[in-house]
Amino acid sequence: MPVVLSSKSKSRSKRIDKDAETIEKSLKRFKITAEAEAEWRQKAMEDLNFSIGTGQWDAAVKANRELEGKPCLTINRAPAFLRQYTGEERQHRPAMLVSPVGSGADIETARIHQGVLRHIEVASQADVTYDNSYDWMMRTGCCPWRIKTDYISDMSFDQEPRIEPFDNPFSVYLSPVRRADGTDPLWGHIIADYSKEDYIAEFGETDLARLNFPSQMGNAEPGWVTKDGCRVAEYWWIDLEPATIYQLDDGRVVTKKDLEKRERVGGKFAPNQLKSRVVGKRDTVIRKVNCIIHDAARILKRYDYLGKYLPFPEVNGVRLNVNGKIYRAGMIRDYRDAQRIYDFMVTRAVEQVDLAGKDPLWVPEENAQWDEDYRKMNRTNFSHLYFKVYNDEGKQLPPPARAGREAPIQAMQELTKQADYDMKAVVGIYGPTLGEESGNAQESGIAIFKRQEQSDTGMVAWHDQLNRAILWQAKILLDLWPKLIPAARVQRIINPDDSVKHAIVFNSENTPLQGGQVPPEIAAMRNEALGLTKAYDVGAGNYDVTLSTGPMYRTARQEAFAAMTAVITENAEMLPIIGDIWAKNADFPDADVLAARFKKMLPPNLQDDSADDAQSKLQQAQAQLAQLGQQYNQTVAELNRAADTIRTKRLDLESKERIALMNNFTQLTVQRLKSHDEAAQALMDKQLEAITAQLAAMHEGMGIDQDAGGAPNTPELPSSVEPHVQPITPAAPAVRPQPIPTGA
Repeated sequence: MPVVLSSKSKSRSKRIDKDAETIEKSLKRFKITAEAEAEWRQKAMEDLNFSIGTGQWDAAVKANRELEGKPCLTINRAPAFLRQYTGEERQHRPAMLVSPVGSGADIETARIHQGVLRHIEVASQADVTYDNSYDWMMRTGCCPWRIKTDYISDMSFDQEPRIEPFDNPFSVYLSPVRRADGTDPLWGHIIADYSKEDYIAEFGETDLARLNFPSQMGNAEPGWVTKDGCRVAEYWWIDLEPATIYQLDDGRVVTKKDLEKRERVGGKFAPNQLKSRVVGKRDTVIRKVNCIIHDAARILKRYDYLGKYLPFPEVNGVRLNVNGKIYRAGMIRDYRDAQRIYDFMVTRAVEQVDLAGKDPLWVPEENAQWDEDYRKMNRTNFSHLYFKVYNDEGKQLPPPARAGREAPIQAMQELTKQADYDMKAVVGIYGPTLGEESGNAQESGIAIFKRQEQSDTGMVAWHDQLNRAILWQAKILLDLWPKLIPAARVQRIINPDDSVKHAIVFNSENTPLQGGQVPPEIAAMRNEALGLTKAYDVGAGNYDVTLSTGPMYRTARQEAFAAMTAVITENAEMLPIIGDIWAKNADFPDADVLAARFKKMLPPNLQDDSADDAQSKLQQAQAQLAQLGQQYNQTVAELNRAADTIRTKRLDLESKERIALMNNFTQLTVQRLKSHDEAAQALMDKQLEAITAQLAAMHEGMGIDQDAGGAPNTPELPSSVEPHVQPITPAAPAVRPQPIPTGA
């Protein structure tokens, strides 16, 4: 009788078939990656063992020497060289910088992005990940780490990215299909081998467990199921889906799905109005990241991931494409032979010095009776030994003596020195960098410093590899973290100087704007007392990331403090101007309090306009108002003094003119009295009338008393300003500009 499957059974069967296809594809891709990395993984394991001193002797050579009772010394100098590189790396932490590119991006929001990236580093203790990954890369050639999403606290639903190292980087298999610079792999596997008990404890009674972990799993690769347990893989991959995008007349870009979406209006579907606004279209590829956990038979877990890149930054050492095959190596790879020579020559020198006291002993045959004592001489310290002086014939015999062979110690020392030089040359670190004396007492400090700089230049190449990995990490984080904000929240921001502030952030793709404005529920979150004056839309705009490399901020801050201390020591007048910056870079207690006080004492033109708290803004406004009042009073005083000067000069000119007219009037009057000619008298009468009219006009137009004005309430001026001349006290003073009272 045929079995009729229900719709539920058919759906389950289709899902199982689809899961089987996904697992089969994962196993094939894992095989591709494993084969591509097989040679590197073997050499990387050898490099790792060599770096910790356990693989510096060839196994066969070491076994033969141990059988012969010969030493195999290991003078492991690799950690010292590695510490030079890792120590330098810890002093030059790169900083992720975010800059706006376009489509609504702005500088303020870029600073929010940058501060959040720094917050993620601090919350993740990313410096541990960077240090471990860099050290591992120097040993093996590459090291990945991961970015995970996690809840910000035990009692919160908000999530943030976290930067975490892998316990075993060899468990990570990233796709050989990637960009030329080694970033953006297309798929990746993180494998873990489980015992039967651990597998059942974590995943329960799966099909594999119920079948008691059969070692024959059809097409499964060897090693995925064994008699002791099975392998489980965390499989990530990117689906590249072709799509069509459209540009609207307002600059927005939408997908074909958005363009065909129809809204229900009054119980009916209304046509989409966006189609009439399309101004351009093109084909593109949309990335979709997927993640599952599976064994050889079944998908065990599925995860949703919002980012568009696999969350696995990787730092590479030497990475070269050699005829289509990727060659990867760290510092240890080329260092190994020089270290082996050094170990062998040191061992031989020690061995030869030890054998000098074990040279063969020349003993006359007649002393054979003490043969056993002579044999023990290399292991036992005898106070005396016997020997036969004369033979049976009475002939004197020579005393027992060593062969006296001389070991080539000098040649061994030269080879040891050469091996020492070869190690330093391969690594790129020489004596001065390691703290060794040059041996030349006449060598100047500048020459030593220059040779140290040569080593520093070689270190830059390795440091830059870590910088590139962190730059790729910044791109992953910049794409991921805004997508983890379903609703507005207050976000911690960490500035480059490690100072902390908070800001309101939201994603307009999840919380749309209303009429181009922030929704009321977000606007209600603002609080000027806490510095929350603005809400930032982190889902809008395009941003790019760069790195700022150089000394760590702490080192740079110490250098800045020392430099400014020297400036203040030489010029104490600079303290009120740069005192806030000087105290801000100090490490002593309450330096921040001192910096805040110095900042309040700054002139208004040096005050920071970006202060967030209302009290600081009020103090700045008051200081600026006081300065403007002083400038106004000084201007009024200058104006009044200029007016006084003009009035005094005008008074002098008018007085002279009046005196001249009066003199003319007097002279004409005297001449008229003396004249008896009627025609001459008539002419002089006309001249007297003209002078009288001119004097009357001057008196009626602006008299001397009216033009003088009143003495102003003039504030004190610097000594360089001339004292004003007191005018004649007026009867009706003119209106003059007055200064602002000092008590205002």
